[in-house]
Amino acid sequence: MIFVNIVITAYAKRNNTLKKQSSNKSLPIIVIGTGSVGIRFIHELLVRQPGAVIKVFGGEEQQPYSRENLSRLLAGDVSKESLFSSNKIHTSKDVQAFHNNPIVKIDTDKSEVTDSDGTVHSYKKLVLAVGSFPRRMDIEGNDLKNVFTFRNLEDAELLKSRQLSSRRTVVIGGGLVGIDAAHAMNQHHTKVTVIEKSARLMSQLLDDHASLYLRLFLDDRGVEVRNETDVIRIEGDDSKVKQVVLDDGEIIPCDTVIISIGIIPNIELANSIGLDVDRGIVVDDYLQTSAENIYAIGECAEHRNRIYGIVQPGYDQAAALATIIAGGKAKYTGTITASKLGVVEYPILSIGDNGNGSTDNKEIMYRDIKKMIYRKLVLNHGNLHGVVAAGPWNKSKDLFELVENKQRIWPWQANKFKLTGNF
Repeated sequence: MIFVNIVITAYAKRNNTLKKQSSNKSLPIIVIGTGSVGIRFIHELLVRQPGAVIKVFGGEEQQPYSRENLSRLLAGDVSKESLFSSNKIHTSKDVQAFHNNPIVKIDTDKSEVTDSDGTVHSYKKLVLAVGSFPRRMDIEGNDLKNVFTFRNLEDAELLKSRQLSSRRTVVIGGGLVGIDAAHAMNQHHTKVTVIEKSARLMSQLLDDHASLYLRLFLDDRGVEVRNETDVIRIEGDDSKVKQVVLDDGEIIPCDTVIISIGIIPNIELANSIGLDVDRGIVVDDYLQTSAENIYAIGECAEHRNRIYGIVQPGYDQAAALATIIAGGKAKYTGTITASKLGVVEYPILSIGDNGNGSTDNKEIMYRDIKKMIYRKLVLNHGNLHGVVAAGPWNKSKDLFELVENKQRIWPWQANKFKLTGNF
């Protein structure tokens, strides 16, 4: 009798396990985040696993749109409608999209999420593509009217409505987004001043020379740049901004302020369920977090102690994770970053290692001051590890692949580059 009971118990456990596995196969993959990276993951997964059951949740009222083209919208180079066309979610019985309905709770024990309507959804895999927030300045006056960040479609539309009426705009932050915003606002006879506390513009991407060339270009277009200073206070009356006060005491009158000083990864949900977080949500080479079946990609993810603030690494992560979840073999080992300004007519390019602060690299430079051209190759043991360039370069389309492959640059090519700017 005891033996029979043992057999019955074992059979029941096995049957329950099989039922659970069978049930789990029909559960959806849930994606939290309707930004470019979350949508790219869905597209990549459906290519590898057609018929995958997916639910995607986002907090914005709008349909998903191309956030990386917001500066071009502000500059008038693209229409609002075009932002939505490249990020469409093609819904079906297997793919459901929930807009303006963020996930507010995750239960890792039950593999469930709860949306803002209170509905509970079970998941097989959970992908956090929750992006980041614009970094705010903790200074007096940051809540005055006509003080903006430049991070989402609402920001872009509000700024677009200010373009014709603004006569003096101050942009706080001389990074990629800040420079694009400054140039876009400058197109309507608005006096624009960029405040950058570091010694050079786009300090994470450019070296001193390329930054200087960019500054000269902006100055020629009427955009004033102030380096090595910072805004300590924003002042106004009747809730409207009137001026900013710099740390050296100088006062700059203005009617519009744009704050663009970087991003803060969105780790709120991850913190609420005890995932490993540092600056971002910590993931391994398989984009998995510290919890089983939960992954993170894009600007919220921290991989090998690095957070990427641009979209391409998020796309690479999305492709790798789609392969992994579809059952293929893939690892994400990092992305060679390539950045260029979106709306400024003066081409600026930074790929891979820009040489800043490194003593192991050899740098080869070419300059043509009259044509406002600057180019630098960053070599490590003779191999190409990075490129920094300012001004037009017809070879620019090939450079990313050359850096990615760590192309050998022979001495004769290096000598040719010094003389002609090509190799």
